[in-house]
Amino acid sequence: MYIILADDHTIVLDGLELLLSTFGFIDRVEKAIDEIELNQLITNNSKPDLIFLDIVFGKSDGKEVCKNIKKLFPDIKIIALTSYGDISTVKTAILAGFDGYLLKSEDRQTMIDAIQTVLAGEQFFSPQVKNIFFQQSISKNKPTLTKREEEILKLIIDEKTTKEIAEELFISEKTVENHRTNLMIKLDAKNMAGLVKKAITMGFI
Repeated sequence: MYIILADDHTIVLDGLELLLSTFGFIDRVEKAIDEIELNQLITNNSKPDLIFLDIVFGKSDGKEVCKNIKKLFPDIKIIALTSYGDISTVKTAILAGFDGYLLKSEDRQTMIDAIQTVLAGEQFFSPQVKNIFFQQSISKNKPTLTKREEEILKLIIDEKTTKEIAEELFISEKTVENHRTNLMIKLDAKNMAGLVKKAITMGFI
């Protein structure tokens, strides 16, 4: 696996490189301290499987950098690795095309989980970020969800399977599927990735 670390702080890059060197499934790590270096790595070498990109990337806006990369290389996975955990920044980052959002204060295992989750084609959100979102009140402009739908939505975001949700809430898998369908209708989502994105932009998480 080939990963690029993009951050404008050398000490952060060195620390992340050292950490990733302890992950047995990573074969190669490159570092970029600005957008120019990042673009050179992507265009001059083989495409990376994953990029960890800071939201505030020196003189560049990490969200715009993400958009530009995704336009040219939609298959490259990009995780925001940042110190900013406020709702507004997270929402705009996800809408910019980031596959995941990880705070720099998270631990080693969370980083491993983030890598494995996005490479499996799913989105990943830092546990700390999830907590911030779920503590927000529901605004008047959002679709009204039942208490059970809110519970199931949270478990979906936590990457629980239908079976796991059913077992945790002591309901049938068919009931979970019905609630999932209702959630997709209420949030006007076409698939699970869309449901997660809509939940974020509407402020449910």
